[in-house]
Amino acid sequence: MVSIIRYLFLILLFNVCCERENLVSPDTFVKMISHRNLGLAYLEEERFSDAVKEFKALIDLHPQEPLGYANLGLAYMLMSGELKNSEEWLSQALKKSPNNPDILFLQSKLYELTDRKDKAIINLENLIIKHPTHVRSLYQLGIIYSRDHSEDKNQEAIKYISRVCEEVPGNIAASLKLIELLIENKNGEDALYQLQNLIQTLPKLSDASTKIIMKITSLLHENKIEESRIPMIMLHNLLKPIDIYQSSISKLRGTSGPIAGSPLFHFLNTKTKDKENHFEKNVTFKNISEKVKLNLINDKINSSSEDRSNSLIFALADHDLDGDVDLYVSSNSIRNKLSRQFFLENRAGKFFNQSSLANIEHSGFDISAKFSDYDNDGYQDLFICNSSGDKLYRNMNNGKYVEQKNTGINTTSISQSALFLDLDLEGDLDLFLATESANRYFRNNSDGTFSDMSKQFGIENDEIKSIRISFSDFDDDGDVDLFVLNENGTFYLYDNLRQGRFENISKKSGLRGFDSPYEALICDYNNDGLEDIFIADNKKYFLFKNLGELKFELDIIWGSLKNNSEVIPYGGPAKFADVNNDGYEDLILSGFVESKKSSVVFLFYNDGNGSFSSSQLIIDDFSHLINQIEINDYDNDGDLDLFFSTLNNEIHLYENVGGNINNYIKIELTGLRTGSGKNNYFGIGSKLELKAGEIYQMKYVDEPSIHFGIGNKDSADVIRTVWSNGVPQNRFKPQKNQKIVEKQVLKGSCPYLFGWSGKKFDFITDVLWPSALGMPLGIMAGELSYAFPNSTDEYLMLPGEKLKPFNNSYLLQFTTELWETPYLDKIRLMVIDHPRDIDIFIDETFYPPPFPKFRVYHIKEKHAPIKAEDSNGINLLKKISKKDNDYVSNLYSDLYQGVTKFHELILEFDNLNTEDSLFLFLQGWLFPTDASINVNLSQIDSLKSIFPYLQIPDQNGNWKTINNNMGFPKGKNKTMIVDLTNKFVDDDFRIKIRTNMQIYWDRAFIGSPLNKSEMFKSELVPTYANLHYRGFSSTEQKDYSSPHIPDYYSVKKGQKWRDLIGKYTRYGDVLELLMESDNKYVIMNAGDEITLKFDTSNLTDLPNDWDRDFLFYNDGWLKDGDLNTAKGKTVMPLPFHGMESYPKGAENKYPSDREYDFYREKYNTRLITTKNFRNFIRHMDDE
Repeated sequence: MVSIIRYLFLILLFNVCCERENLVSPDTFVKMISHRNLGLAYLEEERFSDAVKEFKALIDLHPQEPLGYANLGLAYMLMSGELKNSEEWLSQALKKSPNNPDILFLQSKLYELTDRKDKAIINLENLIIKHPTHVRSLYQLGIIYSRDHSEDKNQEAIKYISRVCEEVPGNIAASLKLIELLIENKNGEDALYQLQNLIQTLPKLSDASTKIIMKITSLLHENKIEESRIPMIMLHNLLKPIDIYQSSISKLRGTSGPIAGSPLFHFLNTKTKDKENHFEKNVTFKNISEKVKLNLINDKINSSSEDRSNSLIFALADHDLDGDVDLYVSSNSIRNKLSRQFFLENRAGKFFNQSSLANIEHSGFDISAKFSDYDNDGYQDLFICNSSGDKLYRNMNNGKYVEQKNTGINTTSISQSALFLDLDLEGDLDLFLATESANRYFRNNSDGTFSDMSKQFGIENDEIKSIRISFSDFDDDGDVDLFVLNENGTFYLYDNLRQGRFENISKKSGLRGFDSPYEALICDYNNDGLEDIFIADNKKYFLFKNLGELKFELDIIWGSLKNNSEVIPYGGPAKFADVNNDGYEDLILSGFVESKKSSVVFLFYNDGNGSFSSSQLIIDDFSHLINQIEINDYDNDGDLDLFFSTLNNEIHLYENVGGNINNYIKIELTGLRTGSGKNNYFGIGSKLELKAGEIYQMKYVDEPSIHFGIGNKDSADVIRTVWSNGVPQNRFKPQKNQKIVEKQVLKGSCPYLFGWSGKKFDFITDVLWPSALGMPLGIMAGELSYAFPNSTDEYLMLPGEKLKPFNNSYLLQFTTELWETPYLDKIRLMVIDHPRDIDIFIDETFYPPPFPKFRVYHIKEKHAPIKAEDSNGINLLKKISKKDNDYVSNLYSDLYQGVTKFHELILEFDNLNTEDSLFLFLQGWLFPTDASINVNLSQIDSLKSIFPYLQIPDQNGNWKTINNNMGFPKGKNKTMIVDLTNKFVDDDFRIKIRTNMQIYWDRAFIGSPLNKSEMFKSELVPTYANLHYRGFSSTEQKDYSSPHIPDYYSVKKGQKWRDLIGKYTRYGDVLELLMESDNKYVIMNAGDEITLKFDTSNLTDLPNDWDRDFLFYNDGWLKDGDLNTAKGKTVMPLPFHGMESYPKGAENKYPSDREYDFYREKYNTRLITTKNFRNFIRHMDDE
């Protein structure tokens, strides 16, 4: 036994020693980097023999470093007849690093290639025990098991591919494979759920693909699982050739080549003795323009140009979603004011001229170009500022672009620069144009047109030529602001006031004017969480540090740059970019240096403490001035490369060599394209925060892919996305290439009510639904109208099984968990005892005031429908016959959350002539719109939210509307009651309910309320009310048509939402505030809970065959933090009973006398700001 323990100890010691970092000299480290770089380049070019030589040379320099061995193993694996050598080198790599998942994956792949499948499976399963999020291994296991079509292997395949979909949501290849497997396994419910999730994340597909998807969805809705199998295979085969599918499969396999796996980029066991890490400041850039065939387009441009006074502008985008960057290039003749347009498509790293197919051709002089997805179809369109009028080309997803006419984008002066951004915060991308005179703001109408709203939004300015537009949330208040640089040295700083208003605060910002500016950059150069402003003037550079609250100061000690054109360049474009992946943004400057008689590009390294102290000349061989620089990871190798154009009509690409010696994270956002509408597809304008150990970084999304360097960290700890609509979403331990898909959550709706059911607290219902302070409803006479200001004054049904006494009290928990502030004024609990053969109901329909008179309905006999179907004749009787949380689910999403394609519920009942009165009872739930969606809908004529309306047949059998607004359920699992007495004609007892609201029906019946019934009512006042912090419940959704139900016992603490600022009710006893509707209420913040008790000692025992149910009365108001909610930033103004409107009718009108002042001084003393939200990620894990 002792010898075994000694043996195990020696193995452990060996593994630790093998994996510890070894110090090498700086000179050796530089040589290792050189061999690594060459070896990786040769692998990319499939020069495997040359790669072998480089990696062997690396091993000779440092035999303890696993990278050389692992990459040798991969190189031999890719060579013909060298699998034995591959296995030997991989074995050596694993001796140096036994637990590295990428090396273990390569070894597993080798086992597959040598017909050792069982060994490959064992290896992969052991790998994911230690590395449970290793996507390549999870996917490979899923694929291996899926090839064996037995039931148990199919279940294993589903398990692993499901985990892949959790790690890389929105990956089309993984999602389609999972749906296929679920259908094969006869699991139609989960297949439908996955398909509906996929539909929301996909860009717009071809008509043929869309038609098949609709067919599969319909079949799964009807539970025709076997019939859906063939269409699903057809869909999968139809999508496999498209670019986005091929890109997604490459991400799962680590390569687009025939053998899955990728090389190691980062040294595992090596560290330099150079404490300053000077190697990180020795990144080189290599001109690869000829290699990628850009020289051919340069030759084509210049061979046909007689005018040598030319310039060239370009724009970058992955226009076909294949995972690499394509180019739009415009060659301009300055003398003739004409342009020639070229479109270059990236194919396997080389650019090919596809201009004739792209069909981008126009007259005039192109000034600038910008790709952006203006129509939110998932493909980037092209906007061009042109001397003869701006051009908008729509990407048709087939290589072609079509110029859009009659868009409403008209200016009286020539545009210089364009910015697409959701400036009115309602989900789509608006357009801001910097022009030669007055700048213009065009609101996106979401129908392909734009409206000039410059005056209404407060951004009309003097007729001054503007040259640059930038954005950021400079004051970090949750909405994007604007910075506009003018040619004459002036500028505009616009604060976003929300609700479509901006304020020019330039004079009080601390920024100053300039002489001859030509560049403005926005960047958080010191990683303090606030973006700063960099200005390039002809002979000077300015860096303004953001102090917060829209205040800036000139940073005079930010670097060692000297104001001497012989030392550093001036007059050319500049960029911030973390070129060495150390987690700090470096500065690239360009210009013409007289002493060199050439254009140069300098790189100034950010030293991490707010200064740029080391510089490096990276380009100095161009005689013409550089006029544009763009940064992009062109080769997807994890470091940022450099595109630039010159005034002699040439475009060049310089490859970053060595920047990926440090690690990186690449983030792509995907907003839900259908059934949401809250964020644009690529998440433009969203805020990303990253924490990786001690490194904190923050960036705003201005393009589809955002790059973060993370130094020597293996991964980031967390990425927080604050979407452009203000909703935060955390991703812990993100993948290296991480797509973050928007989660469809309610950011505001209502507080939750939990009750003690005898053993635990169960969710019962959501409350305060009738109130929506400041909620925009639509545009009336050119101005937004807002929801009514009335308090809730509502009763809600609490089923008896949900509430049982505990120590002579009924216990309720009233929780606030969404982005909202309740003002809870009064509560009661009504106890209703009744005979067991009689059920009681109340109407829980949302109506505008005046609210209908409260009534309790006593129902003994329920008439269930004998037939139920939708407009397509699909049988819904099983879904609608009983209350079982099995909802009518065949709803099809439209653009927005809460709005679907029109759906119908057609019910038929047997003879009802025997009843004196007839009432329809409908039970179900609503997934609502929100404030921002309402604003967007108010701007669209073609789409409106239509309340449910009810029809019955007339004497001729034609449907006739008898109730054009039935209202809708007040949230989760509510009952609607509609009076149908004397409505039916003859003996035709059919009903049609039609709407496009996202309502899921659970049960329908007709009942005749009893006029008299035995019933005992008891009203209980609360005896205990304690306000305290609790946190946020996790939620579960059974399927796509079910509501999200919170779990009281699964709670996350900490900061979740950007709180509404102001004074809240202090924690502790709040009982006296809930006794009367007297404007002295409890003000709650997100995460708060009130524990409520109601004394049961005076209640009588229930007679035999009687039941006890409850009604919960609440009176108060609710205001959410939506960016378009009026006064949604603050608790103020306080609401009160009798106010005529909100917010206008409540401003400075809350009762003010000794009694109310005393209430506020005693209770409302808990000051809440946004500080905790703003610093939550930055200070995570700080000591």
